[in-house]
Amino acid sequence: MHRDAIFIEDDRLRPIWRCFLAVVLLFAVSVFTLEVLETVFAIQDVHSSVMVVAFWQSLIGLVATLASYKLMTAIFDRRPLGSVGLAFHPRWWRELVRGLGVGAAMLFLVVALEGMGGLAHFTFSPHPMLKVGASSFVMFAVAAAHEEAVFRGYPFQRLVESLTPVGAIAVTSTLFGLAHLGNPHRTWISTLNTALVGIPFAIAYLRTRSLWMPIGMHFIWNYLMDFLLGLPVSGLNMAPSILTSHVRGPAWLTGGDYGPEGGLLAMGAILIATAYLSLTKSIYITEEMRALVFTPVTSDWAETPITIFSAPPDEGAKRD
Repeated sequence: MHRDAIFIEDDRLRPIWRCFLAVVLLFAVSVFTLEVLETVFAIQDVHSSVMVVAFWQSLIGLVATLASYKLMTAIFDRRPLGSVGLAFHPRWWRELVRGLGVGAAMLFLVVALEGMGGLAHFTFSPHPMLKVGASSFVMFAVAAAHEEAVFRGYPFQRLVESLTPVGAIAVTSTLFGLAHLGNPHRTWISTLNTALVGIPFAIAYLRTRSLWMPIGMHFIWNYLMDFLLGLPVSGLNMAPSILTSHVRGPAWLTGGDYGPEGGLLAMGAILIATAYLSLTKSIYITEEMRALVFTPVTSDWAETPITIFSAPPDEGAKRD
């Protein structure tokens, strides 16, 4: 094989090398985000809560990640930024709502099983909730968008082209699980479940070529666990909640101090969600996203703005 063929295919850098470059950029973004936060907090002599730190880290990380993806899509893919899955196409809000519904159903299935088994009950909390609820909403929304952009965004999408969807899901889901190894109270079950939940998130992306559904699933699972039920989110207790949880029983079943994600009941919910997202016929790629993702790169994208709102050229808006 000619040396150039290792790197170039169809006059473009091969997808695997574009994935590698994106990962390098994301690593640089992560280091930059941490350095900025540490510097700002040190100058201001701020001792912030876990929620405040998580919000600013996710917000700066999301902005920097999207900037990195815009660079990659413009230079190497010759497509708009919206092609990574964040375009506001006509069905984006329906996909988001579907994701919210699936994520909520997964959580409530786990909680219902715990309740019926006498493993958990909940009491109302006396704390004022409006301000806390709004803060939690914004923080978890930004965090979900950031994590999905990182793990189901540009690098994952290039791996799909290089390794097939199954290979890409295996790699990114494993990394998603390993990324949570530093969380408090983690166990081998929590790490396995965190990796497994990357599968339905990835399937939701692949079936829509849009990140709105996995963002919705990711956000609502964390938000309802924290703000409504008062359960730990991946081992972290963020803020006061509407309900106070009382969970007993073996941690391998309920998740214990790690939260539901650390138990086998959650594993069952993840597998059910995976089956549903794989088999339902009501989830599909819209014509707009099909055009953004699959329009031949020879199309004259230079005549259209390269923004997250970009629409494909009229001639590319038809199904293949």
